[in-house]
Amino acid sequence: MFLLVNKLSMAAKLVVENLTVRYGEFLAVDGLTFQVEEGEILGMLGPNGAGKTTTIKAILGLLPFEGRIEIAGGVAGSLEVRRKIGYMPQSFSLYQNLTVEENLRFFAAIYGVSKGEVEKRIKELLEIVKLLNRKDELVKNLSGGMKQRLMLICSMIHDPEILILDEPTAGVDPPLRRTFWEHFRELNEEGKTILVTTHYMDEAENCDRLIVMRDGTKIAEGNADEIKKQALGGELIIIDSTKNQEALQILRDVGFDSKIIEDKIAVIVDNSARRLPEVVDILKKRDVSIAYAETRKLTLEDAFLRFVGEDDAMQSNSG
Repeated sequence: MFLLVNKLSMAAKLVVENLTVRYGEFLAVDGLTFQVEEGEILGMLGPNGAGKTTTIKAILGLLPFEGRIEIAGGVAGSLEVRRKIGYMPQSFSLYQNLTVEENLRFFAAIYGVSKGEVEKRIKELLEIVKLLNRKDELVKNLSGGMKQRLMLICSMIHDPEILILDEPTAGVDPPLRRTFWEHFRELNEEGKTILVTTHYMDEAENCDRLIVMRDGTKIAEGNADEIKKQALGGELIIIDSTKNQEALQILRDVGFDSKIIEDKIAVIVDNSARRLPEVVDILKKRDVSIAYAETRKLTLEDAFLRFVGEDDAMQSNSG
């Protein structure tokens, strides 16, 4: 399995180096190293139990760890660093018997937002997530989607440098998920650095870079296209002929990594568009009749399944 380890950048907003977290004898995170550059959206993918949430808790200073974590030049868990982070947890964390506005004021007080800024921030954020007309409503009376929106802006009330979002759209309907990601992109364009976990592949495509985790370790890293190539080792050319077994052997004999997938020949190459004419020409010269030939790129979901296995991926999507 391909593992890409980037050299750590001194300019990174978040640096995690050789992170190890143990629960007794259980190794939840094992020597994890990655970084998030300033102004970047980094997505973390992995099945349940991969270590994503544990990693986030270590970054927030909520549990003991081995290794090094540096956030905006500070140490994980310090008061100075906590004020630079906006954290939206996976589990519901608002006060049900307070109103929307009271929750925002509570979090503003925790983060030390000045009185002169509170009114402005509350109004701006409520308008962004379209909850201004619900500001006096008790949180327990809100729909699930509204609660998610409120949790997001509570994490942003102090205008943090870094947003850490753990499954921020879990249980949210597709139109609202798109709205969330439109807002994440707007925040990113304004200079916010975002670390987000997700199991939605369409959301992962929106990230500048991804890391894939399994069993507490990083198994792949790169942008979406790089992750797809790492999963298979390249891109695909699909060939169908009247003599597939003969064609398969011909291609293997000349050095192409080829296999039968769904009764067709799959040829793994570095660049499918550039290699397609070459592959077709080789077969035609050997009198192999080709019914059709096409390039095909893996989807991110295909790549995820190859990295973590179908059983783990199904468990992740059900969680």
